[in-house]
Amino acid sequence: MSYRAVSELHIIPKGQTVNADHYVREILNKSLMSTMQRQPEEASILRRKMLPDMSRAIFQQDGAPAHTAKKTQEWCDNNLVEFWTKETWPGNSPDLNPIENLWSIVKHDIQMMPTPTNVLMLENHVKLAWSRISPEILENLVSGMCNRVKLCIKRKGGYIGK
Repeated sequence: MSYRAVSELHIIPKGQTVNADHYVREILNKSLMSTMQRQPEEASILRRKMLPDMSRAIFQQDGAPAHTAKKTQEWCDNNLVEFWTKETWPGNSPDLNPIENLWSIVKHDIQMMPTPTNVLMLENHVKLAWSRISPEILENLVSGMCNRVKLCIKRKGGYIGK
């Protein structure tokens, strides 16, 4: 996600384990690269360019084993202008990441829909809720990250600057 767009969802097939090989091949090489190459400035949040200047993008992942694997970290180092290595992001800090708040919003939207009776219906609900995210929500979530990080540092007794 960025302050102006989201990637397409990647639904993991039943029985598929998301290891580093799958993650790099299917999610980073295919989904991420196509998302980062979008051109339209004005389109739905699923189709528009993630940032006006992609050279300013910082790619961030959580501590999932597929994300922190050596193969993944090397792929990111070789293919992304800037990314946060597994050492950069503080452990056990999902509350700092705006995607966690976005998932809560999506979950709430799904809960307002009729209860799914099968996996396909659930997948459709998730995709619909994802497509209904407003640009304003994205902007609010991302713009609040700096304050969340500063508050975390302050609570830990660290220096936060201006």
